[in-house]
Amino acid sequence: MTEQRASLPALVSDADHLALSRLVVESGWRVDAGQASTVHELFVDDGILDTGQPAQGRDAIRAWGEELDRNNPYPGIRHLASNMRFVATATGTDPDGRDTAEGVTVLTVYLNDADGRPVSTPWVVGEDHDRFVRTETGWRFTHRTWTQLFSRDAAPPDHS
Repeated sequence: MTEQRASLPALVSDADHLALSRLVVESGWRVDAGQASTVHELFVDDGILDTGQPAQGRDAIRAWGEELDRNNPYPGIRHLASNMRFVATATGTDPDGRDTAEGVTVLTVYLNDADGRPVSTPWVVGEDHDRFVRTETGWRFTHRTWTQLFSRDAAPPDHS
């Protein structure tokens, strides 16, 4: 008896994996470096960034980034991207005939503690679920959604 398996979507080429990885890492670096106001440059014009409250279009994503840079609500933030997996989409192209892909990245995020000291325990672990399109200037995000998986407790558990 032969076991039937559902086929998985095809992984992107090695070159595309490298380019998409660079795009994902660049996005995190810009936030970490206080340059969140430039994250919009990594999206198509009508792209969507959803970190809990969707921002659609470059102007809205720029405003999100400017607010983040201005208020610095996450002191010492550092994003560690891992387990990146990118696949060609089912159709493979958008209505304009451009290559498309989807990906998932595990993000481990660190923050300073309440006293401003770096902490080696992650603040949160989650996934970015991304959709991409290849443009004349390279791969860009069309849609990016953050999903939280785990978070650090506000206080360590009492083991007494």
